[in-house]
Amino acid sequence: MELLLPRACVGCGQDGSAWCPHCLEVEFDPVLHRPDPCPPMLPSLAAAATYSGSVRSAVLAAKERDRRELDRPLGAMLAAAVGLLITSEPVRASRLLPLWLVPVPASPAALRSRGRDHVSDWTRWTVRCLRAAKIAARCIPALRRTSSGLDSVGLDAAARAVNLRGAFALGRISAPPQGTILIVVDDIVTTGATLAAASICLSTGFDLDPEQLGAAVVAATQRHRAL
Repeated sequence: MELLLPRACVGCGQDGSAWCPHCLEVEFDPVLHRPDPCPPMLPSLAAAATYSGSVRSAVLAAKERDRRELDRPLGAMLAAAVGLLITSEPVRASRLLPLWLVPVPASPAALRSRGRDHVSDWTRWTVRCLRAAKIAARCIPALRRTSSGLDSVGLDAAARAVNLRGAFALGRISAPPQGTILIVVDDIVTTGATLAAASICLSTGFDLDPEQLGAAVVAATQRHRAL
């Protein structure tokens, strides 16, 4: 298959690698991030990169064109964002504390269209990376979509927040052990409305303290990414 259909880097187009080390290194830049304006109840948030260049190409290729060979590097980027988050205030956590990574679930329409829940797939790679670093991480599908919340493309920050109100509910899952840190995981952040809605659901359902909750994404859009 490599001879017939050689892989090409999503960044520079060079054959032999789905995402070459040079392009990945150039784009990789984990930061703590706050959208502007920032929605209420958005927890501490880390992004591994800006949503541009080869990162944008990789996200879209894996998400929309089923380029699953990109899942591993995208999961590794999420692991770097999570690592930054749990070593920063106010989420700072011990390697020994339980760490739940909670992927934002795909909508039923997205599942039908794409045939998979890409954020959940990337999160499982993230867990592998964190466990290799001796961090007690688990992928926990604690959230489910409700019938609320339509496609938010084209909506401004206020409209997205209203649209996503009540869009998530807890799945059939027991409360986390005492001291567990929960990190909401998604692909990209624009206004932060999705992450805020998911975080509110977890915080309310599990009665979490603010320092027990955070969020991590592969990339933040340029318009809202903090310098």
